[in-house]
Amino acid sequence: MYKWQKVRVMSRKGESIKGISRQMKLSKNTVRKYLRSETPPCFHARRYERVLDSYKELIEGMLKKGYIGTRIYNELKGVGYEGSLSTVHRYISGMRREARIKEAATTRVETPPGKQFQYDWKQWELPIEGRPVRVYIHEVVLSYSRKKYYCSSLNITTVDVIRAIAGAIEYFGGVAEEIVIDNPRQMVITHSKGGVVRYNDEFLRFCGLYGIEPNPCRNYRARTKGKVERPFYYIQEHLLRGLEVDEMSRFDELLHEFTEKYNERPHSDLKESPAERFRREESALRAIPRVEPALLYKKEIRRVSNDGYISWDGALYPVAMKNCLKQVMIESLFGKKLKVYSIDGEPIAELGIRLTDKRIRPTHPEHEQINEGYRKKKEAYRSESVRRFIETFKGQGEVFIEGLRKAVTANMYRHIEEILRYTDFYSIDDISIALRECIEIGAYHKNSVRRLLESIPPKERPMETINSLYITSSITITRPLSEYRVAEKEVSI
Repeated sequence: MYKWQKVRVMSRKGESIKGISRQMKLSKNTVRKYLRSETPPCFHARRYERVLDSYKELIEGMLKKGYIGTRIYNELKGVGYEGSLSTVHRYISGMRREARIKEAATTRVETPPGKQFQYDWKQWELPIEGRPVRVYIHEVVLSYSRKKYYCSSLNITTVDVIRAIAGAIEYFGGVAEEIVIDNPRQMVITHSKGGVVRYNDEFLRFCGLYGIEPNPCRNYRARTKGKVERPFYYIQEHLLRGLEVDEMSRFDELLHEFTEKYNERPHSDLKESPAERFRREESALRAIPRVEPALLYKKEIRRVSNDGYISWDGALYPVAMKNCLKQVMIESLFGKKLKVYSIDGEPIAELGIRLTDKRIRPTHPEHEQINEGYRKKKEAYRSESVRRFIETFKGQGEVFIEGLRKAVTANMYRHIEEILRYTDFYSIDDISIALRECIEIGAYHKNSVRRLLESIPPKERPMETINSLYITSSITITRPLSEYRVAEKEVSI
């Protein structure tokens, strides 16, 4: 190119062909050719016929069978090939390179309004209260308008995927005909190269209830759902990177605000915002069918402990004490909340899932109230025991209680109840005398009172009548041991 340009410039300056040839070190014929040509010279590579081109179909067949280079080389030698092994390896590399280029070729497809959803999720480590938490961000895009819906979860189960897509359907206000998805096990069990797909039963039930046709991408070809793949970079760089929050609810608020702004932002290729295009697509969406939530979101059964807690993912959560030792059903909402139902389906509680301190048992809101009631009941019972003791043993009762309080401290009430039971066997006067003697010697103990009373004969207990039968308090029966001797039996053979 440089020589062609220089020759033409020198010619316009009046240089002769011979002079140009001498200065540029070109032949005169080449100079003449450059002067006659109005277009610059082009390099044309020579085309060579390769020896292995005649074996191309045979090599392609062996590559499909998975043969390695040395196996292919030996097979070719058997049909007349006389070249080297390195030539075969270079030829195979070239064929594979052409296949990769052909595979990478992508066409853009625009779908009509109301035709297609695209769904995917992205994993991100989000600092919550200074601690990194793995968060899954779900995205659903309408392929025509590019209107997007985002939500987040802390789990990535099939139920979470279904809940995210169902939330998008409510957000858009309608249902598209098909949904383009990837091949995770939450939705697709197997996807063979021949195109045969086995879906997850829960996901397939969801698609059937909403009348959506699932359309999984080919394996390792995520670009098929490029409309949902590309926006993840934008949300990553304009929201997620560098973001820290104090609680998960704050992140959900920011994600919702981002979604609204993103849908109002003009699309770089379409030159209009998704919100504007959605106005034309909205009428093409099908109406949302009425679906029983119990058919979509399974619930797990748990048993409430005797102290009013349920266990979930290694953590304890309090529920109403009236449900103790009963079975309840639990539904997880994106791994962020728990909904608790009775076996009959009545809602009991909605609890926030703890991300940290799972081993710590939280305070039960009803325990303090119940314990306070127990304390008041116990205090009332003890006060009643003290009052009865003082009224029964007037004069000695109050003094003896003060001595018990110092001598046995916390066991004072047990001693009081035991001494009050002595009135079933001894008269109040006898017990009062024993209390007076204990006070004089400083022996403040129920056993001291009992030992003093043992020297006094107990009062006779009246006979009790039970079902017209007279029962005495105690009867001593003595029998000789011979009564219990086993009688010998004669054995006939």
